[in-house]
Amino acid sequence: MKSVSSKKMENSQRPMLQFLGICIFSLQWMLTHEEVNVALGGIATQSSVFSNSFPADLAIDGNRGSNLVFQSCTHTDTDYNPWWRVDLLAVYDISSVIITNRWDVAPERINGAEIHIGNSLVNNGNNNPRCVVISSIPAGVSANYTCKMRGRYVNINIPHVRGYLTLCEVEVYGVQVYSKSAFLRLKFNSSEDLTNPTVRDNVLQKVISANVQPSVFQVRWTKEPELVTET
Repeated sequence: MKSVSSKKMENSQRPMLQFLGICIFSLQWMLTHEEVNVALGGIATQSSVFSNSFPADLAIDGNRGSNLVFQSCTHTDTDYNPWWRVDLLAVYDISSVIITNRWDVAPERINGAEIHIGNSLVNNGNNNPRCVVISSIPAGVSANYTCKMRGRYVNINIPHVRGYLTLCEVEVYGVQVYSKSAFLRLKFNSSEDLTNPTVRDNVLQKVISANVQPSVFQVRWTKEPELVTET
């Protein structure tokens, strides 16, 4: 019969079997290819509201009416860099943005406006990648701009200008991008002590350098249970 000390020595020399659990989140897909006006379900805001009477959500009410008097258009105060934004509440592959310009007065106020699309709220979202610069839109016309960009926020702003921004309708067409987590389990059989954080970090760096999956964001180590044998 083996002594307790000899058993401990034998166990210390036995390779330690551990598992590296890696959580991967790069799997994305589109549930449907049917493009709809996803702005209708969003939340709109803007740099200011003229006379507290023409809020941002008037541009996503499904009404292309272009007469401000009938409460169908947004209107900011005189702002430096006036802007408007819709939060789509999810990430979308956006194919196009349609903007309906004001008909009753001052259609030229839209000149020089930019459409930005992305996932950042830095500078109220106005620093996101730009789709297009709007040279002009005739009075009461709905102009279609092809973007083919991905993002949650759609901004329309007029940079480096002090003035008003009025939008009678903003339509955003695209399909939602869905994400799902996946897990990868790697098995290691090592004579080194994998309970040592330094050793585990070295192993993890080798996994990352091998480019097993560039979008790793969660790691969990687990030890295989030892088998108990009768003596």
